[in-house]
Amino acid sequence: MGRDCNAVAHHSAPMTGPARGDMIEAIADWCDALHGGLVLQDAFARLVAGLGAAAGMLVRTHLADMRPIRVATADPDGAAADLLPVQPQADAVFGAHLTRARVASVWVASTLDQGDGGSPALQSWQEARGMAEFVVLVLASGSGARDHVELHFRDPLSDSEQALIAAVLPTMARTWAARQVGLITRNVVSHRLLADSSRPARPAEPLLSIANPAHFSRAEFRVCLLLARGLSVLGVAAELGVSEATVRSHLRAIYAKTDAGGLAELVFRLLDSAAVPAPRPAYGMAPALRLA
Repeated sequence: MGRDCNAVAHHSAPMTGPARGDMIEAIADWCDALHGGLVLQDAFARLVAGLGAAAGMLVRTHLADMRPIRVATADPDGAAADLLPVQPQADAVFGAHLTRARVASVWVASTLDQGDGGSPALQSWQEARGMAEFVVLVLASGSGARDHVELHFRDPLSDSEQALIAAVLPTMARTWAARQVGLITRNVVSHRLLADSSRPARPAEPLLSIANPAHFSRAEFRVCLLLARGLSVLGVAAELGVSEATVRSHLRAIYAKTDAGGLAELVFRLLDSAAVPAPRPAYGMAPALRLA
């Protein structure tokens, strides 16, 4: 255990007996996972259980378009038909308030005023699963992205549970800030591939094949082709003679067509879907390409 992980043992007086020991071990696993020593998915599941929650989700939200991406989930009691909500719910519940969230702050849904909105999808899921409380823990918040944990509890938070969260959250946030480079990208891709394994198989054709299984438009195909060849978003814009905003607009359409959670996953999918077509005139467009 590193210094930050040990710190929770000295600032967790509300925890007693087995609960205290389990939580310290869960935090230790969390720290190890953030530095590549354990599988993040497994460590996160233990952390959620240690906090007394029935289910949880680790989420990164890209603030430019408010697009949330699952990094890890824990829902041991969920059946296939009623697992965690498909989309993270933090922004739907707390709205604009969350955009100003401080790192290591705790957001409890039951403290909201009735007029502050809410999420019908979350309420429906809570009723189906017998959940009574929704809590968000902010791990990081910057100009480009916010990372947070969403927790679901079967009962309203007790004083001891609130004290437990207050004791461990600063350590969670500090160790998250010092995590191993590339950890989020690897886990997002791994999580998506695992989720895809339970869905009907995608078409066998590579995304950049002449068959064009994702039904890219001509402009979208060019963007994907250049990304697969190693260009950045700015590089693609320069190569095509368009603005960065135009490329990002194409990317939003591409994400929807490929079910990719972001640029890193898209490039992974493009490179993993067989060889990229050889360069040709007009940015490598094959003459018989089937375009949407």
